[in-house]
Amino acid sequence: MDMTKQNNPRLMTTTLTTPYIYYNDIPSLNGEAKDFLTRANTAFEQQDIPEATELYKNALEKNPQSAELLSNMGAIIAAQGAVAEGLNLLKKATELQDDCVGAWYNLGTLFLVHGAGDQAVEPLQKAIILNAENPASFNNLGIAYMQLHKFDQAKENFEKALSVNLSFDYAYHNLGALAYDQGNLSEAASYFHKALEVNAHNFATLNDLGCVSYKEGNIEEALGLFRRSVEANASYRLPYFNIGMISIAEDRI
Repeated sequence: MDMTKQNNPRLMTTTLTTPYIYYNDIPSLNGEAKDFLTRANTAFEQQDIPEATELYKNALEKNPQSAELLSNMGAIIAAQGAVAEGLNLLKKATELQDDCVGAWYNLGTLFLVHGAGDQAVEPLQKAIILNAENPASFNNLGIAYMQLHKFDQAKENFEKALSVNLSFDYAYHNLGALAYDQGNLSEAASYFHKALEVNAHNFATLNDLGCVSYKEGNIEEALGLFRRSVEANASYRLPYFNIGMISIAEDRI
């Protein structure tokens, strides 16, 4: 391993993508399909994803023309790695029911999480047309524009998310991430602090604020924030990486 001291280590930050939408209640379902959906909801709440997936599948078999069920199934299998199959189900949902906002949102989000910001824009815009009161759609559209280096549009959409919900910490975080990437550290810190006022345990924000602190020369403060990020989510890898990079750069190993 190369242990050469780095005077300006590249620390790892992130944007926060809001997750897939799942329909918990679909009034048009018949009795058996509705029962499977109810059981799937319970399994999902208990984080039993394999069971929830099987129950969504059972519900869909009983009502294969339900755009909402297609959206649920497409999202849950895509999240488990079956991206192509999930994509096909989400596209089918939008074709069956053009006003299925969840399907459009999930389709755009699927493109987004796989780095296809150019393909994410149109379905997310469609989701916003159908429901302009969902801050998650504006948030994810903002990230898509960040991927496309359209930073003014990105900022505009994060701000629109906050105009819908001032307590939406993801949008504050992403405004901070945008400012950080553009070298505006004081602005980034301000947004990260606002995100933490809403959610003090947002591990990604704690990590990214630590990156700001380090760049401003506050090494101990940065390390403290990274440790708080680890405490908030021990499975989140970025603060471990950043602690390691700082340890090398500052000759602490």
